[in-house]
Amino acid sequence: MNDKYERIVRFSAEHADRARIIEHDTAIVDLASAATVFDVTRAAATYVVGAKEGVFAVIALASGHLKWRALGRALGLRQLHLASPDLVKERTGYDVGTVGPLFLGIPAYMDRRLLAHDMVYCGTEDAHHTLAINPQLIAEHNDIAGWFDGGEFAQSA
Repeated sequence: MNDKYERIVRFSAEHADRARIIEHDTAIVDLASAATVFDVTRAAATYVVGAKEGVFAVIALASGHLKWRALGRALGLRQLHLASPDLVKERTGYDVGTVGPLFLGIPAYMDRRLLAHDMVYCGTEDAHHTLAINPQLIAEHNDIAGWFDGGEFAQSA
């Protein structure tokens, strides 16, 4: 196992009342595979984005695609775009597709809709393990640069 995953395991043990690791045989690579393990309406995606202002995380419900240009305008970020796989790895230590909402090392913008749930499901860097976590705990353990309502920026998949 890798260092990120091990840190998340320790974190979930330290916060056992609000976080736990779910082990599963199915490798989660998309929402379809995730649906065999948990309720995907509660899936939280962590995107790493670049903008003229720097590199940021966007933590949002995963059930729809975000309108990046409109979201960037609302957040005051110019030329917002998904970061390259190399930049994601360099800045967060995660590989694209396995980015979780903890230990990012960059400021984050968070979707308020996540707070409507008592638990959300997130990446851990290991496709066979999912983090079930109270979204307030995500907010408490990140450098939150701002909040947004993802419903205003969602487009159907």
